[in-house]
Amino acid sequence: MTPEIDELANRYREAWFTAKRLPTGIQLGHGSSWPEMRYDHREQVRRAEREVIYERPTAEQEERLVECINWLRPLTVEERQLVWMRAAQISWRDIMRRTGTPRTTVQRQWHKALLTISLHKMAQGVDGS
Repeated sequence: MTPEIDELANRYREAWFTAKRLPTGIQLGHGSSWPEMRYDHREQVRRAEREVIYERPTAEQEERLVECINWLRPLTVEERQLVWMRAAQISWRDIMRRTGTPRTTVQRQWHKALLTISLHKMAQGVDGS
């Protein structure tokens, strides 16, 4: 792979992780009919150990996320999904199962999608950093 493709893959991996850490802000307004659970001290400690606390991404990381999303415009929907699946570090085997396409074909399509983004960026004169 070329350095530009590696750099784009790393940028999309970072963008995916940033998107994962963003708060959703969705308030569905649903209530639960289940009674409120009261946990004893031991259960509270165990729950706290399991919870993963993500820190909110910085403004720079959010800007890079938006930039990466804008770069997806020249791609088809399938190519966009493929780029995000690889950014989420989903294995080629799992992507192959989801798409029903042979592994090498999926790899070529992913490489082509990143190459399209790279060429589109160069045509617009956008700096890669």
